[in-house]
Amino acid sequence: MKIDCFSKGGKHYANEDNLCVRQLSPQQVVAVLADGMGGLNFGKEAADLIVHAVSEFICENLGRNSIQELFGKALEHADRIIAQKSKETHSKMGAAIALVFIDANTAHFTWLGNVRIYLSEQAKTKLLTTDHSLDAGYGKQLLTRCIKGKGVRLDWPYRVLSVKAGCKLILCTDGLYKQLGLKQLFTTQLPILGEFEDDASMIRIEI
Repeated sequence: MKIDCFSKGGKHYANEDNLCVRQLSPQQVVAVLADGMGGLNFGKEAADLIVHAVSEFICENLGRNSIQELFGKALEHADRIIAQKSKETHSKMGAAIALVFIDANTAHFTWLGNVRIYLSEQAKTKLLTTDHSLDAGYGKQLLTRCIKGKGVRLDWPYRVLSVKAGCKLILCTDGLYKQLGLKQLFTTQLPILGEFEDDASMIRIEI
């Protein structure tokens, strides 16, 4: 597998995205990408905590449950950490997240919020996720799902996908996909030069 990562802050604010990729074996990869909620306090810290909590939990507990159960427990673990930190800081905090676990020719994934996952296969590209957001007007989006220390809804999405050699998966935040075309997401050489209006981050995995 070939793995590339990129993260850059928007031109007006500090970078509140965070990502982690762990290759557990030649055929197993865990990828987590979080986008801290700018409308809340400590967006960067929330993204950092969530990415670390989820990736650590998956790596430490892999094989003890089904992948679906493992994902659910990892999200709940991260949510409890955010709840505790919010209590300590007397503030609201949270982040959108996308999580992918690749095991040989199978990709398991979930997401909460508007961090997206795309697939490129045989020159065809496809969006695998649906944004959990509402148009709040004035160019703003209101997230309807995220990790913010208030519990994880039982109907969180879980998908399984067959992948083969040559397939590419991309996890990316809205600061990136709103500024780059779909083809550019898969073909642009990293790191990407130039300015971004919002924090822009990507994990690109080629099987």
